Amino acid sequence: TVVALALLATTATAFAADSVDVRVIGTIVPAACTPALTGGGVVDYGTIKADTISATDYTVLPEKQVAFSITCDAPAKVALIASNGRVGSLAGATETSYGSGEAPMSLFGLYNIGAAGLGMEGSSKIGGYGVRIDNTTVTADGVAVDSLRADNKGGTTTAWVKDAYAGLVYSPLHERMTTWAAAGTTTPVAFTALSGQLGVQAYINKGSELDLSKPVHLDGLTTITLYYM
Repeated sequence: TVVALALLATTATAFAADSVDVRVIGTIVPAACTPALTGGGVVDYGTIKADTISATDYTVLPEKQVAFSITCDAPAKVALIASNGRVGSLAGATETSYGSGEAPMSLFGLYNIGAAGLGMEGSSKIGGYGVRIDNTTVTADGVAVDSLRADNKGGTTTAWVKDAYAGLVYSPLHERMTTWAAAGTTTPVAFTALSGQLGVQAYINKGSELDLSKPVHLDGLTTITLYYM
């Protein structure tokens, strides 16, 4: 048996491939774009008194906004994609494979909102939050534009849509892309400078699910990535 194994190894070596492939890859983009948020992207809810947290229901916090911008060195069509950095911590909802789920209440005045988790306190989920680009504030190169959304369903990106949910960066079911178009159209526009307000509305899990006898630290994290079209 030992001899047979030795011969097999020798034969395999003798017939090893004598070539190897070199792949050269990359992407040429029309411009380099940089997203930015004021305050380092920190949305601070400050100190929340424990006695304001409902023991039996979710406690919805007010929306907070920070200035958002994208600056490109030449006109470019871009979209943004949000990813949840606290997967598995969304309270009151089942998360999809994309790390978001449907908030169990209205956020931004809408139901069926995609949300991400606020982190964990021990084994307890702290809450969740939605993120939006406020449609009433966005300008591209100084001109007001409309937000558009497209959801990736089964690997296929659907058509761009302008509706009440456009601007919400998380979908309750799918990965979502957000871009912008001239008012009244659904064709993404190229721009060099886009600005607006990014809004966050958070909610806290039921007080009965949390140990409110000690500080509970909100710990949400969303990464926004630009996609060149």
